[in-house]
Amino acid sequence: MALSNIQLTPQFVQAVRDVVDVVDIAAEHTRLRKSGRRQTGRCPLHREKTPSFSVDPEQGLFYCFGCGRGGDAIKLHMLLSGDDFPAAIESLARRYGVPLPPPRQQRGGPREPDLEPALEAAARFFVESLERSRETQAYLEKRRIPPELVERFGVGYAPDGWTNLLEALHPRIPLIDLKAAGLVGLSQKSGKHYDRFRQRLMFPIRAASGRLLGFGGRTLADDPAKYINSTETAAFRKGHVLYGVDLAKRAIRESSTALMVEGYFDVVGAVASGVEATVATMGTALTEEQTRLLSRFSSDVVVGYDGDEAGEQAFQRALPLLLSQGLTVRRARFGKDQDPDSLRTSAGPEAVFEAVTQAEDAVLMELERLIPPAVHQDPRLQARAGKQVSELLLSVRDSILRYSYSRKAADRLGVPVEILLRRRVGGKTDPEPERPSQESQTGPKLVRSLEEQALQLLLVGGEELPPPGDLPAAEVFLIPECRNIYRAFCDLYRGGGGRRPAAREVLASVPLDSQEVDQMARLLLEGSIAEEATGLSVALGQLNRRWLQQCVRALSSQISEAQRAGDEGRLRTLLEEKTALSRALHGGREE
Repeated sequence: MALSNIQLTPQFVQAVRDVVDVVDIAAEHTRLRKSGRRQTGRCPLHREKTPSFSVDPEQGLFYCFGCGRGGDAIKLHMLLSGDDFPAAIESLARRYGVPLPPPRQQRGGPREPDLEPALEAAARFFVESLERSRETQAYLEKRRIPPELVERFGVGYAPDGWTNLLEALHPRIPLIDLKAAGLVGLSQKSGKHYDRFRQRLMFPIRAASGRLLGFGGRTLADDPAKYINSTETAAFRKGHVLYGVDLAKRAIRESSTALMVEGYFDVVGAVASGVEATVATMGTALTEEQTRLLSRFSSDVVVGYDGDEAGEQAFQRALPLLLSQGLTVRRARFGKDQDPDSLRTSAGPEAVFEAVTQAEDAVLMELERLIPPAVHQDPRLQARAGKQVSELLLSVRDSILRYSYSRKAADRLGVPVEILLRRRVGGKTDPEPERPSQESQTGPKLVRSLEEQALQLLLVGGEELPPPGDLPAAEVFLIPECRNIYRAFCDLYRGGGGRRPAAREVLASVPLDSQEVDQMARLLLEGSIAEEATGLSVALGQLNRRWLQQCVRALSSQISEAQRAGDEGRLRTLLEEKTALSRALHGGREE
């Protein structure tokens, strides 16, 4: 989710990279201990008992030998805060005092205004208005919202009246900014400006990094629109935000579990019940962007939607999205027509806490709903249920987990599990299995593959490089991540006039959210070159020879096809290609 409207020039991004301290970022989230030139601790990105998180201040890198994530300080900030790259760069620039470039200028239009000052000024106005409104304070007391949570969530009050906020903030805040931030509107009837939020309880909506994006307002009058949100801007898009994530992310990360509810009061009520790791959607159906944001902090999600029919339907729509992000999903039951806040006020906070801790496996619950007990007695119902189950299970990324669910579903359907596993829905195929977890590793894994040896020698070895034109083609690397890293290295090497690129330069040239970054961080932080590593020229030569051998074998197969087809022209071309490759393979000698 892009939050920034500043120009991310290469010079500005590099200036931020130069000053950001990876140890500083990591130390905010985990306790580090010095170990030689590095610092180690428990990984702040997942739960672990044995410290496997390593930070190298000299190289500006981190790597966890448990979860396999790695990169530089900017990526660590992104993983911990939920910021995307533009927002991370701006946030870190402000933190480390890097002067911000001017805002982006839209093609053919004015510059985008910086809305944060207007939003923060409005937040202070709403809080001060609440402090002056005894009636609104009494409303919160009636709903049993503790004053400390009112303060923690920054809850405020938009007083009744058409121009209270406008008069309080303007002209100190430009009118154009108040309008762009969705705080002030223009009446088509009178031509006058007015406050969009009136006689409402105000909930500030913040990004995971804490940046204020907008507001949600709950009416305290008889307005038919019970809740209204700020108008969407470049920074605030409801489908990209989770309410409360800025306050919940630490608790979510520590427990690896998040409670996802539907509304602002549900979040506050759940936190008041002892469930700190609570977030809410923004009054709309759950989106892929929201699930992706949630998966940055959590591996387990408890869905705490309302117990009415609308809540059940919302849960059924959300389940495949959550599963597709590799999340384990459970369903909390709060009783018919109950939500976390209403259950807390009627039965006490213990009832909410118990409902969350006793949440059941959401997939098993959904299988029970989709496959009624007697469904196998009617072939048509059996087929329909089988299709619905297949659609659901295609979202389960873990192949073992998908097989286990499939067996239970097959038993209920009365069909062999193989039929259910082979079934494809709407042309879809089974999702790719997840990469094997490195969770069981207790220390650095040796670099054993020839491709990784060659990359490590390129990035950290002291051996002199051959001229750029003598390096083998990137295709000699068969592992896609290794090939992409090598290609980035070669591009920088050639573009720099034969100067050996630094590892940091290579790291900065690959996408921060890619597996290439994780692999590079591991190669650079594993320590010394693996004992079995050969020299750089020998390693590259072996990779090149392996690739040439594969090319020759492929050509031999194509030659056989051309001979069977009697295609003399193609056969002649293929034989010439094979002869050239054979000479290269055997050092200029005929095969």
